[in-house]
Amino acid sequence: MIMSKNTETRRNEIYSLLVSSGKVKVKELAQYFHVTMETIRKDLNIMEDRGLLIKNHGGAEVLNEFYQLPLDIKITEHSLEKQKIAKAALPFIKDNSIIFLDPGSTTLYLAKYLRLKKGLTIVTNSLAIAQIVSETNHELLFAGGKLQKQGKSFVGPFTTAIIDSIVIDTAFMSCDGFMDGPTTFSHEEMEVKKHVINRSTQKILLSDSSKFSKHSTYTFAKCSDYDYLICDDIKNQDKKRIEGIKSIIIAET
Repeated sequence: MIMSKNTETRRNEIYSLLVSSGKVKVKELAQYFHVTMETIRKDLNIMEDRGLLIKNHGGAEVLNEFYQLPLDIKITEHSLEKQKIAKAALPFIKDNSIIFLDPGSTTLYLAKYLRLKKGLTIVTNSLAIAQIVSETNHELLFAGGKLQKQGKSFVGPFTTAIIDSIVIDTAFMSCDGFMDGPTTFSHEEMEVKKHVINRSTQKILLSDSSKFSKHSTYTFAKCSDYDYLICDDIKNQDKKRIEGIKSIIIAET
């Protein structure tokens, strides 16, 4: 049986709402989508069978605590903007491709949406993202090494050696700010990012607009190294900081 486009779109949107809030209610979803409660119950049953959620009394919730409290990453800061950016990045992920997600709160949101894709191989050095991916049907390649406790990410020669052995289709990367290119506070994370750029066919930078007025210690790339920047907004005074990126996408609500 072929699922209609409307049905597929509705279920994808239900999952997006679930990721954003942690739980959903049948009655509220029925009102939101202008369908019957029985239709929503059928959606939730099928989505539960696919491992997308866990049904509860009157609705559904996320699968595990990492969707709500992903270690100690500051995911709540500018959370709405980051969710918008993650949703806008999702169409750039092709089924059955190899992608890289680096440590960061926006890439963490993107990891939550990967259940909507098929047959991915996901490379990451983020402990939080690895935990989320481990709960999906996708293949996980974990680039372990020395643990950076603050960001719960792995760095060092073991990490970069693993990355250097993989051909990555699309890398989704974050930053702490901009100064002659995207920057990071960690020298070791800078080295990992450089290796990822060298091994990736397509490079996409994810950044909320608060980062444009900030900078940190180490510049890890030129803006021209990136094919796309996906952000929530750009002010005129910030455009010079990201000059050189081939294409800029403003995430819509």
